[in-house]
Amino acid sequence: MEEYKVRFKHAQFSHQKIEVDGKFFRNCEFKDCIIVLEKGETDLAGSRFENCKLMLKGNAYIVGKIIKLFTGKSPLKVVDMDEPLFEKVSKK
Repeated sequence: MEEYKVRFKHAQFSHQKIEVDGKFFRNCEFKDCIIVLEKGETDLAGSRFENCKLMLKGNAYIVGKIIKLFTGKSPLKVVDMDEPLFEKVSKK
């Protein structure tokens, strides 16, 4: 196992943009988050994702494009940079 300087166990994340490179997540919960992956240097063991989007950058984005060349389809929805990251909630 790699030595990660930042570690989370049983943490909950909601409505956040989380950059996962260089971090270790064990049994964490992510709800309505943007998960940002650039290098792939992460461990998400036993973690759960609910209504999250994965944003690929750098090398991860290149790997996603290569997978699309081989399979003919995108392995996941890529977040458009012009798309709002979170829906605005109207307060009454």
